Amino acid sequence: MAAAWWGRGSQLGRGSGLGELRGGPSPDALRRPFFLAAVIVFALAVLAEIGLSILLGGTAVDPVSAADADKLGVPVDVFLKTQRASSAPPGAGIGFLAFVDGLLLFTVLMLGLSLIMELRIYGRVQGLVTLIVTFLWVVGAFFAALLALAKLFLMFGLFVAAPFGTLAYLALWGSFPTSQAAAVLGLLLLLKIVFAVLLVLSQPKFLKVTGLVVLLLVSVVLQIILGLIHGFLPGPLVSIGDQFWALITVVVALVWALVMLIGSIPAIINALRVSGSASD
Repeated sequence: MAAAWWGRGSQLGRGSGLGELRGGPSPDALRRPFFLAAVIVFALAVLAEIGLSILLGGTAVDPVSAADADKLGVPVDVFLKTQRASSAPPGAGIGFLAFVDGLLLFTVLMLGLSLIMELRIYGRVQGLVTLIVTFLWVVGAFFAALLALAKLFLMFGLFVAAPFGTLAYLALWGSFPTSQAAAVLGLLLLLKIVFAVLLVLSQPKFLKVTGLVVLLLVSVVLQIILGLIHGFLPGPLVSIGDQFWALITVVVALVWALVMLIGSIPAIINALRVSGSASD
């Protein structure tokens, strides 16, 4: 029954923005140890992006001391706020990758559940779960985008407001830890490669899930471009470039989550129709 379901295109495909899953994974062929390992590896990547200190060991650096920042006219409370992220990945670009990769992790989990749960039960809860998660994701990404845009304007405004604004910018964001960021990005890329290999080993037909493959490629491309920004922009401008790409990343996540949100509505309607027919 489950194999036929995947063969004709499941509600998950419509409810999670993945498109039709014709010829998708067969539950009988799913290698659960590889799938579980893939989920764990990618969860570690998302945690690393969020900034779990036990994984990263604190990578942000202090460009200047609090006393020097005060001499440059930077309010002490503003300066101290920049020091509270010492256990987070450097800059905002890496952290904002979690908006995209979190959606990818959710998609993979829903695909896995569709292969191990009773199809009748899964069909009733999948659309609702997707609706709730993506709605919260859209709201969170929207406000994160607004904050990122405001910070980008602040950074750029200070940078061009010579001489005192430029000095304040240099005190707060003039020194970007590019080597630490490169190390974190390298770790993330390795984890994503391992995740992709494990996912294919668990079921090669996952490659036929177009939305899943596209979202993974989008995540990797966003990460690679972020690394290029860190590596090629002049030192004082790296923080602005990083903040700009963080904004682009969260907008991409917002659009994708909105597509998933809209796509979940037909799945809920179909589930209600099936429930109504069964009751009759």
